[in-house]
Amino acid sequence: MRLKLWITLGTIIILLASLLSMPLLSACGGEEETTTATTSPPTSTTTTVAEVAEFDVVKAAVADYLTGTAGNIKAADLNLAIAEGDAPYIVSLRSADHYTAGHIPGAVSLGFGDLTTLSMDEDICVYCYTGQSASFAAAVLGVLDYDVTNLLHGMSSWSDDPAVYGSCFDPTTSQGDYATETTANAGGSYAVPVLENTASSDTADIVLAAAKTVSPKYITAADLNMKIAEGEDMTIISCRSADHYAAGHIPGAINIGLTALADNLSKIDPDSPVYVYCYTGHSAAQAAALLQMLGYDAYSVKFGMCGWSSDPAINAGKCFNPDSAAGYATE
Repeated sequence: MRLKLWITLGTIIILLASLLSMPLLSACGGEEETTTATTSPPTSTTTTVAEVAEFDVVKAAVADYLTGTAGNIKAADLNLAIAEGDAPYIVSLRSADHYTAGHIPGAVSLGFGDLTTLSMDEDICVYCYTGQSASFAAAVLGVLDYDVTNLLHGMSSWSDDPAVYGSCFDPTTSQGDYATETTANAGGSYAVPVLENTASSDTADIVLAAAKTVSPKYITAADLNMKIAEGEDMTIISCRSADHYAAGHIPGAINIGLTALADNLSKIDPDSPVYVYCYTGHSAAQAAALLQMLGYDAYSVKFGMCGWSSDPAINAGKCFNPDSAAGYATE
């Protein structure tokens, strides 16, 4: 009996010892497994790459450009630079026929779609007929980090020969007298567009693909006035100063300065046209180009507020005077 009792007690002790040791073995086994997983990863792994939102990349590039936008150079200053042998690389964006009829000395002729073929090692000056198409170009090149300026009022400020300048702002034919309002408009609250211009996730490729979507697009004051009368869906943006906006603006227009554009995109409807105006069309053309890069259907109002109103209190007296054309030499 005593022997059986001792055997029974011994068995119980062995079982208890085994049970007590199991957690320790599990703990050791878990630690060893973790260490092995850390030091010896599986030979086959899947790398997840975060999806690049094209809009965010382009918006960042636009916002960076807006901290130092391309400026305008006057005809007198460009002529002086040419005379002193310090001229930039001059690009004419006018038609081949008008280039042949006469162009700024040293200028090359280039189509808008070929802008990105220009060398980044040159200071560039772009010009067109009145300054608006070249302003589209200046914004595109500026976002792409070119050192670029635009000839203020284009060829119409350089030459006084109609056969050479081709077209210009003429108060007798280019200016309207349409209604304005002084009531401020707040704009809406919208989601931003989705961009799908490229399969690349490279930042430079994304910005370049957006730049290549830009083309100069305009609306005349007469056509915009008709669209307003017909109640069409649209966003109208005034890029003028707050004071000039308050003095009188196109009915329904919201006020967003050029440099504040990237911070106010939620006010712009991405599903309807956007019509932008300033004083003469230069800043508005830049804004329209940037909005096109961001996926909006944006247009510059031809000749800006000078095309809308003949009242100096409204157009701020900044309209181009054809009699001020310099009459510089062409080749």
